[in-house]
Amino acid sequence: MIENPSTRGAVFPMAKRDAPIQRAGTGMPARCSARKAPRLVVSATAQMAPQPPRPGQIFCKKTQTALSLGLALALASGPVFATNTAMLQLLSALHKKGTIDDETYQAILLTARADEEQNTVVSAEVAKKVDQSLVQLGTPVLSPGKFEIKDKPGAFVWRTIGRVQYDNAFFDNNGSFKASDDNQFRRVRLGVMGTVATNWKFKVEYDLREVDTGIAGLKDAYIEYIGKLPGLDPIKHPTDIKIGQSYEPFSFELLNGSNNALCTERALPANALSSFLGERNPGLKVTTWGESWTAAAGLFGTRQQETITAVNCTLPTGANFKAGAKFTCSYGAEDTPPRAFNEGYASTVRGTYAPWHKAGHVLHLGSAFSYRDFANHNLLRLRDRMEVHETSIRLVDTGDFKADDFLRWNAELMVIEGSFTFQGEYLGLKAHAPSVQDPMFTGYYVSAGWFLTGESRPYKFQEGIFDSVTPSSIAGEGGIGAWEVVTRYSSTDLTDGLVQGGQENNWSFGLNWYPAPNIRFMADYSKVLEVKGGLFANSTPSALVLRSAVFW
Repeated sequence: MIENPSTRGAVFPMAKRDAPIQRAGTGMPARCSARKAPRLVVSATAQMAPQPPRPGQIFCKKTQTALSLGLALALASGPVFATNTAMLQLLSALHKKGTIDDETYQAILLTARADEEQNTVVSAEVAKKVDQSLVQLGTPVLSPGKFEIKDKPGAFVWRTIGRVQYDNAFFDNNGSFKASDDNQFRRVRLGVMGTVATNWKFKVEYDLREVDTGIAGLKDAYIEYIGKLPGLDPIKHPTDIKIGQSYEPFSFELLNGSNNALCTERALPANALSSFLGERNPGLKVTTWGESWTAAAGLFGTRQQETITAVNCTLPTGANFKAGAKFTCSYGAEDTPPRAFNEGYASTVRGTYAPWHKAGHVLHLGSAFSYRDFANHNLLRLRDRMEVHETSIRLVDTGDFKADDFLRWNAELMVIEGSFTFQGEYLGLKAHAPSVQDPMFTGYYVSAGWFLTGESRPYKFQEGIFDSVTPSSIAGEGGIGAWEVVTRYSSTDLTDGLVQGGQENNWSFGLNWYPAPNIRFMADYSKVLEVKGGLFANSTPSALVLRSAVFW
């Protein structure tokens, strides 16, 4: 019997003498020790004292001992249990009911606290060692729009990059232009870039959308060194050297990536006068800059995808597939005819001057020249779509003609004033092609944008291009993001000498929404105003393109 200290003399029954205790796993009753247990009386000071046993009562000492040891083990097994509120409350309740005496109760608490202190020390030591390891191996760092792993000095940096762009296009056909509404993943790119030492960097990026064409999907792939050139102050005039595949320093429109362009597709002349070679090629490029100017020069081969194997090609019987093997191909409107291609080389230079380039106030002037030598009188072909990629139809197309070499040039003007952006460019190409009277092709475009929500388009001075837009508020977090209206007029002329590629004039209008950093939705309406000459003369189709894009 137990006396309650709050009602002295009150007696509470304990377990009945003959109540069986089941032995675990056997189903057979097991008796506690035959030794009679003393009656426990709780005094006014809450101390328990033994009393003479009464008939019909036994004290299961084994059970009490097991319970005490179990609680001690659970509470002392680690800081997780020692700090568990429910377990401590159970211990306290058992102590108050007299199931656990003072000595056992205090012993369990002391054991648990000592073990917890020890584990806390161990945890601190482990955390310190882990932190030291992370410093050596690299610590994940999250910053706006990117995920990087780098060490504290910043000598080693590993950053994942990528972009996904999904388009829906709706056509309004006219004349001989017949296209179907379509949707496609315009770009799906993954890559890495980083720093392996203070001055050494790298970048590799692949477009998975082009995986079916092999090497064609390789975009940037280079090693980069940032240091100094002899005779130049490394602080005032740092130098960037890239070895591998990167952008040739030619044309603001070509250098400005799809993440930051005003419209969904590049302007007519930029694509038409570079479509054969692309904007990236393998080689060596050197860039340096001062307070208000930049200069870049490079020597380039030809991107490997230009060694063309058209679809539906058949080797002669018994021939092994190898470079230079003779084969015949059938190809459609979107395929490129086979060529015996010898890449030759190109030398390209670009200079920019920005007398002011503060945030929201930029004036950019630029010009570039590029000379490419064809080693074996290669076939040259210039053409372009109607600034919409979801069709294979080219409204202007020179067809193939033999050329020994060609020279390209351009002039650039870009202005940022508050929420207003203006971009314009003139481009030309002169081919040394005696069989077609050495034709010259030209084109130009002017475009403008205005942020309705007050943002200003950023500018990358060292590269002479736009930077990505960061909205002043985020949609879904109390804001509406950034909203921008854009428009563009473009023209290109691919008719000269004996080449009748045609002339095309386009107008575009668009709306861009940036709900959050690194996310953009675009709606572009493109209208062909005029086509002169070529297979699609007098055709004036239009198209609406909707794009959803994310990059990191």
